[in-house]
Amino acid sequence: MWFMKTRSISEIQDKIKRGTAVVMTAQELAEAVEDGQRFTFDDIDVVTTATKGIMSGTSAIFSFRVAGKGVFKRALETKMNGIRCFVGPCPNETLGMVDLIVHGTSKSIEKPRYGGGHLFRDLVEGKTIDVEVLPTDGDIIKTTITLDEMFYAKMLGIRQSFRNYNAFMNPQKDPVDTIFSITKMPGKCQGITFCGCGIINPLQNDPNLEVIGVGTPILMNGALGRVIGEGTRSSWAKPNLMSLANMFDMKPQYLGGFNTSEGPETICTWAVPIPIVNERIFKGLKFVDSNVPLNVVNVLGRNPIFQIDYGKVWKRNFYVSFEPDKCLKCEPCPIETICPTSCFTVEGGIDKNYCFNCGTCVRNCPENAFKGDLGEIKHENKLIKIVGRQSDRHGAIQIMDELKHRILNGEFPLNLPIERLSFKVDNY
Repeated sequence: MWFMKTRSISEIQDKIKRGTAVVMTAQELAEAVEDGQRFTFDDIDVVTTATKGIMSGTSAIFSFRVAGKGVFKRALETKMNGIRCFVGPCPNETLGMVDLIVHGTSKSIEKPRYGGGHLFRDLVEGKTIDVEVLPTDGDIIKTTITLDEMFYAKMLGIRQSFRNYNAFMNPQKDPVDTIFSITKMPGKCQGITFCGCGIINPLQNDPNLEVIGVGTPILMNGALGRVIGEGTRSSWAKPNLMSLANMFDMKPQYLGGFNTSEGPETICTWAVPIPIVNERIFKGLKFVDSNVPLNVVNVLGRNPIFQIDYGKVWKRNFYVSFEPDKCLKCEPCPIETICPTSCFTVEGGIDKNYCFNCGTCVRNCPENAFKGDLGEIKHENKLIKIVGRQSDRHGAIQIMDELKHRILNGEFPLNLPIERLSFKVDNY
């Protein structure tokens, strides 16, 4: 008979206080295993996991003053940097206040390449935001706001941190606009894009959802947040999470806007601890990317075409760099035009505070002035190039490292869920 070894959260916390706890990032663990090391339940107390990617299900909830008391009765419409906001549900009658919800995928009326994700980063960076309010009574009110001047600012994720996701290909004849491609996705299977951070993904390392559930503490864009339930359209096959976190504590390098051929999207970054409370949790760790399947699907309809694994797309090839000596300073520079985070200029190079390491520059520079191994996939005796990534594993490793150090310094809470997640939808 097999007796499962266990340890409690309290035991882990005591070890942290004594300085004897072993906390490893999922990336450190994967690299150690690849290099021949072997681990048992007794060797590790906590594994930190993370994901950074395009998370469409991101919104923000704001409450702030736009005028003095009695100036207007109710706000009918509000815009922030040209982005229409959803007003309410509280009317804040005659208080000069507005309560707003802003979707990360909403875009500015005047600037179609500026969306909610860009707005969120501007706020976290401390920039001043233009606000217009159309009241039910009176003239348009124009003012400005910064994050520090708000009474309330929290980020709500309704469908985030998928258990990885898919790779996408367009087998149709004609190119298509899609959120999964920076430019039109070429037809006739001429390129693949993919989502997911592979082995370091939080839900991949807790397949039975024993330690990730309602109440689980997370780092969301660098701020302490909580899982508040299962995400919309979540299923056992494709679980995802709903979350809430304070925007006042977020760090700008972890969030932002990302432009696709279908319009602006939102970058969001998560880190989640996996306390190893029993041997079953330990055995659920995936250890190497080749253990994690990746479906290649038709970008139109998401029907599966074939399956590979994340070992085919992640090979410690996380970082993209610029080699200025190879740059011929084309006029106009195609990378300055299409970079989805606008992080590149010929004169300044790559601003790594904004770079998503998506590889768009690698595939589109005519002079090969960018260094990055995106790889290629073999299918039906044909090599298909990976032309873009919707996940930034380099950025995910950064926040995973940050979470590790916060845990070891006693600056991050550890607890088991107060409620298990449940799903009503089998798949979609």
